[in-house]
Amino acid sequence: MNDTVNSALSALSEGRRHLFDLAERLRASPELGFFEVKTAAMLAAELEGMGARVERGLALTGLRAEVGPPGAPAIALLADMDALPTQGAPGGTAHSCGHHAQMAILAAVFKALVAVYLPGREKIRLLFIASPAEEYVDLGRRMELRESGTIRYLSGKQEMIRLGVFDDVSVVLKYHSMADSPVRKATVNGTLNGFMAKRAEFIGKAAHAGAHPEDGVNALNAASLALQAIHAQRETFVDSDHVRVHPILSEGGTVVNSVPARAVLETYIRAATHEAIMDAAIKVDRALCAGALAVGASLRIRSTPGYQAFHPSPAMGNLLGEAAKTLLPASAIDFEDASYASDDIGDVACLLPTCQLGYSGFCGTIHNADFAPTDSERAYFEPAAILLRLTCTLAENGGAKAASIRKEFQPHFSKTDYLASLDAQFSERFFDGSTAGFKTL
Repeated sequence: MNDTVNSALSALSEGRRHLFDLAERLRASPELGFFEVKTAAMLAAELEGMGARVERGLALTGLRAEVGPPGAPAIALLADMDALPTQGAPGGTAHSCGHHAQMAILAAVFKALVAVYLPGREKIRLLFIASPAEEYVDLGRRMELRESGTIRYLSGKQEMIRLGVFDDVSVVLKYHSMADSPVRKATVNGTLNGFMAKRAEFIGKAAHAGAHPEDGVNALNAASLALQAIHAQRETFVDSDHVRVHPILSEGGTVVNSVPARAVLETYIRAATHEAIMDAAIKVDRALCAGALAVGASLRIRSTPGYQAFHPSPAMGNLLGEAAKTLLPASAIDFEDASYASDDIGDVACLLPTCQLGYSGFCGTIHNADFAPTDSERAYFEPAAILLRLTCTLAENGGAKAASIRKEFQPHFSKTDYLASLDAQFSERFFDGSTAGFKTL
């Protein structure tokens, strides 16, 4: 296997200029989720013609390339495709989360391993999967796609799970860019919170705010009280659940001299487990109803599923850590990273053993226009080399390690239960705060 690893690293090194060029071409063509048409075409051009079985149009724009004997253990290299709205970026959209790097790096690893015939030699299947729509943005268009029946779920990986793209996968490898730091150069298997989203519309009654405010029902006051009630819940959240509720008031009236007849709150409810998310969601709903009840307003709550918390495979993390230590000292690797952000890689990881490498080489702040590569070697080549080594380790002896990890893995859900959970989180409920009464004791 050492000869195969060295040959693959040589192939990766020989293609490094092409890797850098592909990364920059993808970066220069940012597209929002489920609309990554040019991105998909660029990736297909990279992968077709090298003997891979390529499926396109998965979850609208995603693709899957496969090499190796049918039925063999499958190692999947998974990359996000979409960009996101970014203030200050040309055209208002940018790869400010580094997804261009994911695609370029994992495509380069796939090509290098195919070039040295790894799938055929080891009798494994090697997959490159490009998934659309990781960023939870542009929800207006996504809801239109859902309402038309074009998609069922709001993220690319959720759709791909539904469509069976991961049904025959043994293990999943992923990578994410990160900004340079004086304390670490890489992270191995950092965890992420999951979340669900809520939109609360408070419906009151307009009246002249100066002449006859008593004739109105102030929807803004209802929303303000709901915010305070949400804040009052915070001491009930268990610290180890890492609960984050961060609402915004997106609408609160139209003119100053009219009692606001409508106000809108939007929030995510994040936590470290599915159970903690659902528990916090109940408390948030109570708080929203309390605000409406206090002033006699009505309330419409629309809930939509976000992502599962990311709990990576410890077994895969151990192997990823060993691969990372061939390039970095252990002191430069953060093995304990716990982020309270979210990513739909959590949805894959609740069904399949998954690992993720975070790697530096970027400057600026993620999700901002200044997030950009500073060093192509560190931003692109070094993480590719680590993931290539890990893939070789998982592939050796007919994919014995990949198959063993898959066999020992305990999924959080069955696929059927997972999809049912997503469906259950789509809801719209109405509460009439003007008709509340009391029981006579």
